[in-house]
Amino acid sequence: MSIDFDALALGPCMGTFGEDIVYQPAAGGSYTITGIPDVPYKPAFADQIDGLTPTNIISDDAVVGIQLSQLPFTPTQGDLLTMRGILYRVRETQPDGRGGMLLTLNNADHENDPIPGNPS
Repeated sequence: MSIDFDALALGPCMGTFGEDIVYQPAAGGSYTITGIPDVPYKPAFADQIDGLTPTNIISDDAVVGIQLSQLPFTPTQGDLLTMRGILYRVRETQPDGRGGMLLTLNNADHENDPIPGNPS
């Protein structure tokens, strides 16, 4: 017996917690899909960098969970999406093996900003 995880779990979760997202693949076109955004905290350890005192740093990478059956293609790094009024570029794709994918995002509105303290 096979369980349709996409229909039984992902679909209802998207219907309950999802938000509209406009997805723009690098190949062109635009698709309105439903996704579940999140801004998790991920520890980064500065003591792994030579010359720094041991400490922990917390970063907040924007991510969104999507249901692959909503798209006629597989998302790839470099695609764009608009979520909550902010334009993002897909930095990393992480399929879950059950019909969903977690996309780690970069804010595309600021990707060409100069590095603070670095004259440009």
